[in-house]
Amino acid sequence: MRFVPVLVILVAAIAYYGSYWHFWFNPHDEGGTACLIAQRLMHGERPWVDVEPGYNIGWFYPIVGLFHFTGVNFLAVRAWFFLLATITALLGCGIVTRVTGSRWWGMLTGLLLVTFPGSQFKDYIPLAEAANTACLIHLLYVDPRMRRRWLGWVVLGGVVLGLTFLVRVELGYFFTTIWTLLLLVSLFDRRASIGSRFAGLILGLFAVVFGVVIAQTPAYVPLRAHGLEKEYWAEYLDWLEFLRASLHTRVAQEKPALAAGLGESLTAASAMPAASGSNAAGNPTTATVHNAENGERSVLPRKPLSTITGKGWHERILTFLTYAPIIGFGVFFIIGIVGLLMSVFRRDFALTAVPLEWLLLIGGSLTTFPQFFFFRPDRPHLSEFMPGYIIAMMASAWLLWPRGSKHPAMRRLFAGLVSLFLIGQFLIFAVFAMQHPSSGTIAARFGRKARFQGENGVRVHTSKKEAAILQGVYDIVMKSSGPDDYLICYPYMPGYNVMTNRRTYLHNVYVDNATRGSHWSENTIHDLEEKHPAVVIIDDREINGTPASRFMHWGAPVYAFLKKHYKMAGKFETVEVFTLPTPSTEPAAPAASAVPAPATPAPATPAPVVPPAPAPAESPATTPAPSTPPAPAPPAPPTATPAPSTPPSTSPATPPAGESPR
Repeated sequence: MRFVPVLVILVAAIAYYGSYWHFWFNPHDEGGTACLIAQRLMHGERPWVDVEPGYNIGWFYPIVGLFHFTGVNFLAVRAWFFLLATITALLGCGIVTRVTGSRWWGMLTGLLLVTFPGSQFKDYIPLAEAANTACLIHLLYVDPRMRRRWLGWVVLGGVVLGLTFLVRVELGYFFTTIWTLLLLVSLFDRRASIGSRFAGLILGLFAVVFGVVIAQTPAYVPLRAHGLEKEYWAEYLDWLEFLRASLHTRVAQEKPALAAGLGESLTAASAMPAASGSNAAGNPTTATVHNAENGERSVLPRKPLSTITGKGWHERILTFLTYAPIIGFGVFFIIGIVGLLMSVFRRDFALTAVPLEWLLLIGGSLTTFPQFFFFRPDRPHLSEFMPGYIIAMMASAWLLWPRGSKHPAMRRLFAGLVSLFLIGQFLIFAVFAMQHPSSGTIAARFGRKARFQGENGVRVHTSKKEAAILQGVYDIVMKSSGPDDYLICYPYMPGYNVMTNRRTYLHNVYVDNATRGSHWSENTIHDLEEKHPAVVIIDDREINGTPASRFMHWGAPVYAFLKKHYKMAGKFETVEVFTLPTPSTEPAAPAASAVPAPATPAPATPAPVVPPAPAPAESPATTPAPSTPPAPAPPAPPTATPAPSTPPSTSPATPPAGESPR
């Protein structure tokens, strides 16, 4: 009976994930990032110097090891992340079983986590969240007077914390804070003497640090041997500055909304007037280009609370699911704090107290909430956040429910109302998550019967429409470039590099209006002139859900350069494929003879056309970018759909804005 839940969860995971393992391919998701960066590291490129990991190196080096057995293989990477999701489900089952004492409640939690594993290719995050929470919860059940055993579990928690830093730095900082607070709270445990409590605090802090060092050393030593010690430490220090700057920027953006009330738009970007978008022809207006090039760097806007009563089921449900966790967190945080303070004042506090379990469960779940709520409030990041939330709420609701006949009716009523709210929230999320593959569920299988086969193990079933787009891009890239040529994609489409097995020289494959540098356009044009990539792919989608986040706005100088010096070889909805012009196929004129020939009339056939030399990069300080990019060259390959002379507007068939998973 003890291992029945584990067996059920394993069988369910194999059957469920195996049913859609080979369905769907999204060029602008984390699967492309994972494959591409791991491939570059495997080929000898250096992290931070040659390629920016974005996450920390622990995200990619396990995949590098996998590639040594499978070769660069997209489906192998997907299987790896499904394995991580299965481990997360088992950890969730263990956490809930430990807290509630019910294996069946724990098994139900594990099955929910199998069904809703989170955004594909980001399962490191729920795994790190569940693993750290499991260590924190388990420590509560170890008597601190059993010093060696207690410290041993603290060291194990430090090892998990160190591995978390190697995967996602900000999660490491968040859980470091929780570990520090837990050790401080242990000073109030009545089971030990005052002196023993302080000794436990000091030894516990050293044990956590020791565990972190154990986890970090295997990564640090080889990186230092390769001269990357400075970059290694900068990864941790820069994250602190990034968190501080991001918080400052977000607070500044939301001040007007907070002053006006939650019914107003929550970002300056979403408050842009309609006149600053595109004109009737689909070209960027002067106002939009000015906003995009001069500080319009807002992140994906969060839906205002008033959207719940608006139109559109997608917006209403996403709005509800965005704000609903605040209610769940608030309920258990308040009763946890009140219960903790009361037990401390009564001097009967022990680490096994239920209020402390509530606080640790809520704290662990909160570590992934800021990324979703403040920076990417969309379906992929909601799905990424929900596994930890499911664990916390399943365990907390069980602890809240009164048992026995001595409890007052009001407490039963309160517990019932909270349980009904959570059940409703989970059901609404289930419906929402089953509507799009970006949630990581079996929705990837729905309506996908066409087959697409690319390079690097990209052998997937897709819809007819998706297959036509992927095949069209694939054919152009393979025809217009060789294995050693560069394929450059903007703003964020690493999957195209993977499915065509074409290189990129980009240091950071993720760029949008919010993350580009102050001289991004000049530097990008300079690279295009110097490196001559054979193919450049542009996706003009609203990557951050605002007009200013379309490439034709914030990347207008680069867009104009491509239209002047490249030819548009194909257009597929918002995706435009540019290739280098090829020399004319007409025979060259004969070489001049050493003996002067008699004068003859000029031939009627013109001389062969030679592609123009790249123009020097424009300096924005001297030559302003045009408000409307020049018309592109006429399309060439017969396999591509001819492109209009004006950039396209976002197609209704394009996935909802913000579905990009970063």
